[in-house]
Amino acid sequence: MKNYTVVFCCLFLLCLGCRNHEKELKITEYVNPFIGTGAHGHCFPGAAYPFGAIQLSPDNPRNGWDWSSGYHYSDSIISSFSHTHLSGTGIGDLQDIRFLPVLNKPDSNQSTIQYIASNYARFSHDNEQAEPGYYKVKFDNGIITELSVTPRCGFHYYQYPSHTTHGLTVDLTTARNWDKPVECCIKKVNNRTLEGYRKSKGWAPDQRVYFSIEFSQDVEVLAGKNKFEPLQNGQKIISDSCYVWINFGDKTDKILSKISISSANFEGAEANLQKELPHWSFDKVKRDAKQAWKRELSKIKAESPDESQLSIFYTALYHAYLAPNLFSDANGNFKGPDHEIHSVDKRQKQYTVFSFWDTFRAAHPLFTITQKKKVGDMVHSMLKHYDAYGLLPVWELAGNETNCMIGYHSIPVMVEAYLKGIRDFDAEKAYEAMKKTVASDRGGMNYFRELGYIPCDRENESVSKTLEYAYDYWCIAQMAKALNKEDDYLYFLKKSRNYAHLFDKSTGFMRGKTAAGQWKTPFSPLYSNHRDDEYTEGNAWQYSWFVPQDIEGLIHLHGGPEAFCIKLDSLFTIPSQLEGENASPDISGLIGQYAQGNEPSHHVAYLFNYAGQPQKSQYYLNKIMTELYKNTPEGLCGNEDCGQMSAWYVFSAMGFYPVNPVEGKYQLGTPLFPKVTLKVGPEKRFVITANKENDKFIYVEKVLLNDKELDRTWITHDEIMEGGKLEFTLTDKPTEEKRD
Repeated sequence: MKNYTVVFCCLFLLCLGCRNHEKELKITEYVNPFIGTGAHGHCFPGAAYPFGAIQLSPDNPRNGWDWSSGYHYSDSIISSFSHTHLSGTGIGDLQDIRFLPVLNKPDSNQSTIQYIASNYARFSHDNEQAEPGYYKVKFDNGIITELSVTPRCGFHYYQYPSHTTHGLTVDLTTARNWDKPVECCIKKVNNRTLEGYRKSKGWAPDQRVYFSIEFSQDVEVLAGKNKFEPLQNGQKIISDSCYVWINFGDKTDKILSKISISSANFEGAEANLQKELPHWSFDKVKRDAKQAWKRELSKIKAESPDESQLSIFYTALYHAYLAPNLFSDANGNFKGPDHEIHSVDKRQKQYTVFSFWDTFRAAHPLFTITQKKKVGDMVHSMLKHYDAYGLLPVWELAGNETNCMIGYHSIPVMVEAYLKGIRDFDAEKAYEAMKKTVASDRGGMNYFRELGYIPCDRENESVSKTLEYAYDYWCIAQMAKALNKEDDYLYFLKKSRNYAHLFDKSTGFMRGKTAAGQWKTPFSPLYSNHRDDEYTEGNAWQYSWFVPQDIEGLIHLHGGPEAFCIKLDSLFTIPSQLEGENASPDISGLIGQYAQGNEPSHHVAYLFNYAGQPQKSQYYLNKIMTELYKNTPEGLCGNEDCGQMSAWYVFSAMGFYPVNPVEGKYQLGTPLFPKVTLKVGPEKRFVITANKENDKFIYVEKVLLNDKELDRTWITHDEIMEGGKLEFTLTDKPTEEKRD
């Protein structure tokens, strides 16, 4: 009997362990990569690794703004599976080295491009599947494609219908949105290996992708610019365009291909394959990618009976970890903005795709909690850019400075890292880089220094630039203070108040002012002329609140807390119509004139906290989270923008947000979940709880931090990273109404 008891206990523990294992694995199942692939989200659904170099995803043949990522859920044709993609940007590029399995042999009467286009394949979303690190689709013609990735390699698995031609096209030419090839190369190395490169000009003005491809069997290769010709072992083609057809024969219906890319050279691409993908087990790659995502996503454990809400949350966290992208190859090499090849040592990694105007607000602050090692590498990446280019990056893409958007928001990212204790970089060098960068004359910076504002008759987007440069100057002041540079601190702090020069007390808005000091007329706060007026992708209603470094000063300009809240409340309650024939399409996700679909609004709902009416922040935050984020392809109300749209949700759903990331404080909002556990160290956890009795429990009655009631509307970064617990007591009535 005793033996039976022991056996029973062992079986019980084994079953319990299996159930717990299944529960742990489910965190990746909550991710829905199709969220944001419809409407204006500009997301892609394909296979990616956390912060990886490869984004292996399907493309549709159409170009256009809503196809910036290559894919839109409204489409029903796949033209290729390419290996690099941008997540949620407002400009299209990349989509390099385009594969497509096909059933037809080239026709001698067709040109290469006619043949390529004739094989674009129809599909149904019913036959499509996506999860972290994996994508699968079955075409209407019967071909099944499965895709997975390592950090620097892509892995393809094709299953063809029986008794058909088993072929593959490789397109090095077709332009996508802004991207256009300038030189392509394809070489057949041996019976199973191809290598080549694609150099192109687009949003990234000098992009280089070297690649190495291996197949699971011998192949016949035809290639050319206008006509397919046999390509023998050792032969190569160099041209301004090139198309390839691969013949797998009919020995097997199942074919594997793997590819690696490098921005530096062939050797880097080959080294990636040798290091990360020396085997041919597709299942192992898929499993390892899923495990990598599980590790990253598990750093935040949200608990809720609402599984759709969990899907929105974990997809947001997933999207936040798609960029920046690993850029150095296995040899440590990468292309720099000076068009030369640079390298990092074995301890570091170089990253690319820095959408700072978007991501400095919430995505990079999220990384300081969950990705501290990567933050250090990202700062090193910015300094490598500075070494080669002479200035810190504005919007870095594939080793290029695009100079897209405004501000120098790599500065707050670097200062935030330093002040939050991430200091494995040369702080003095970083500080000098900041000073040199803002000493340039780019984007009207000279007027900012000389006049105290940027005049609207001398520089476009003058109001937005003035406000954002003022914030950057405040950040430099904090770095100067930390480095005991008192004179610099006072200088930059004074300049950070330049925002006040553009506040018009008669209207209560930030307005354009001429070099002569006159307000620009006519003026309407509803007017927008996309990036061709005083505001960047917005209007005066949306941009007049961007003073995160001195919100108390902004409240004073409005005449005090009561007047400030009246004006702020109006933002959310006035009609949503815009004026102007070319209003920015980025003004989306409107509640009144508040625009959640674009970044300038992202901190605004929290501003009631500063003026003594946090219950209004709680009301609007809940409205934004529950009405503007959905578990559908149309589930994002604006461009994802490399993780920022989603990072806002991750923070807000947990119950706090970095209104001013460099300040080291997080304003409290209203949590969505009964419990969230943040892993903030090997043995440290920060636990957030709330009595979410129903959906109407959104108002905060009190907050306890480590069992002590808070008399403030914020917590600090240090308090989070020390571990502990944050307890929200919620009610279904605003606190003021409840007191009545």
